[in-house]
Amino acid sequence: MTVLVVGATGSVGAHTTSALLARGADVRALVRGADRAAALPDGVTPVLGDLRDEAAVTAALTGVTAALYTTPHDPDEERLAEIFASACERLGVRLVFCGVYAGGLLRVIYEMFLPHYRGKVRIGARMRRSPVCDVVLAPTNFYQNDEIVKSDILGGRYPLPAHPRGVNRVDLRDVGEVLARALTDPTFPAVTGTLAGPASISGREAAETWAAELGRPVEYQDAESTWFAALARGLSGQKLQDFRKTYRLLSRVPVPTKPRDVEMITRLLGHPPRPYADYVHDTAAEWAVEA
Repeated sequence: MTVLVVGATGSVGAHTTSALLARGADVRALVRGADRAAALPDGVTPVLGDLRDEAAVTAALTGVTAALYTTPHDPDEERLAEIFASACERLGVRLVFCGVYAGGLLRVIYEMFLPHYRGKVRIGARMRRSPVCDVVLAPTNFYQNDEIVKSDILGGRYPLPAHPRGVNRVDLRDVGEVLARALTDPTFPAVTGTLAGPASISGREAAETWAAELGRPVEYQDAESTWFAALARGLSGQKLQDFRKTYRLLSRVPVPTKPRDVEMITRLLGHPPRPYADYVHDTAAEWAVEA
């Protein structure tokens, strides 16, 4: 079984690639340049090409059993998704999509409050309609976003805003595990839904979790100027703009944890999703080794 991963050096793609390798899959990664190819883990076959190049996408998909598509932060995101989905349909490659998906009332909410995600919402709907895509999964806010502000956390500040009533967050290790199963397990069910973590976490609770793990104070600092600057130290370009707009909303609107979403990810994983405290514990240990 050969699997093609788009965005293998990104957050979702990297964790999915690790999980695929652990499952013994033959993994290809579509990457734009030699520098990104060099960043891939051992065992992954790089395929140089750009999503804008239909011929390159077709070549990368030739001989592939299944493919993972995650939406890049790109002004031309809808055209890129169309090129990839159309190529999968022509070649009969099974497509697994991980990104934004919103139907019904949720779509209306996205349209009203996250206008910068309108293109991503349309992409999710396009993937859902595809005859070769029977897995459409939308993760909630990643635990791993904390790594963008690593220097702030180690400096005693937690700057990522989250509503006082909490925002559901999920571990990318769980997301990657689910996606790897979807790409390689023939018994994996057709599913459309949200990949959620076990609980909603406020910004203050996140700071307290880090303080308990590090054994020193970590202050929650949610002034917009503070977290704008913190994100800018770790991100750039379209991704930075998308993150700033998203976190502005998360500071004002809670994202509750729905039992049905937790039940779904538990079923797809075969175990409950990891709690935030476990992620913080493991990440703090990694940072200590790096230091």
